Amino acid sequence: MILMYHKVDVITPTIWWVTPGDLSRHLESLRHRTLVYLEDYVSPDREVVITFDDAYESVYRHALPVLEAYKAPFEVFVIGDQIGRWNDFDPGEPPTPHMSLAQLEDMARRGGRLQWHTRTHPNLPDLADAEIEAELRVPSDLRQRFPSPHFTWFSYPGGELDCRALEIARRTFSGAVSVSQGLPGDRWQLNRVTVDRGAVIVPTGNCDDLAARSHE
Repeated sequence: MILMYHKVDVITPTIWWVTPGDLSRHLESLRHRTLVYLEDYVSPDREVVITFDDAYESVYRHALPVLEAYKAPFEVFVIGDQIGRWNDFDPGEPPTPHMSLAQLEDMARRGGRLQWHTRTHPNLPDLADAEIEAELRVPSDLRQRFPSPHFTWFSYPGGELDCRALEIARRTFSGAVSVSQGLPGDRWQLNRVTVDRGAVIVPTGNCDDLAARSHE
């Protein structure tokens, strides 16, 4: 199972935020599972990947200490043009900053892997082929600053993809994640479980299955 988070803070103004306490409880619930990076993810029944979309500063400030305490590997999907900027692309959400380059570097030193989430966070199926290519291209300065295993995986904005975006992702990255549009077993369109405010990680079916359930 691959879990998708966005923002982490002591207050949760919308459903896209969880508290550090929530995250700690989720990780505690996962102690009987193996937490891995995406590159090592081979067994959905036994392994869990923790991912954060958009690289918000709140993840650096509030999630990183919790992740370090649990020695949990995790992935952060970066919007290239938003580094060090505010979430002006994010209508309906309160203003919140994205991580700076220095914060991304510190997070990488402390166990996080940085991955790509396009340059501007558009809806990829709405774009022309050349625009999709440009959005999925990681700038050379970022690749030099963060060599592999960073920027080897991709997250489709909003989980939205079409055959063109999928094909470009296959040529560009070693794997990619969606939300619910994916195809189980396809490394370039793996589904994730959205973890939002009020969600709990609970057993389902037999005791080897987990899911995120929301109280919203």
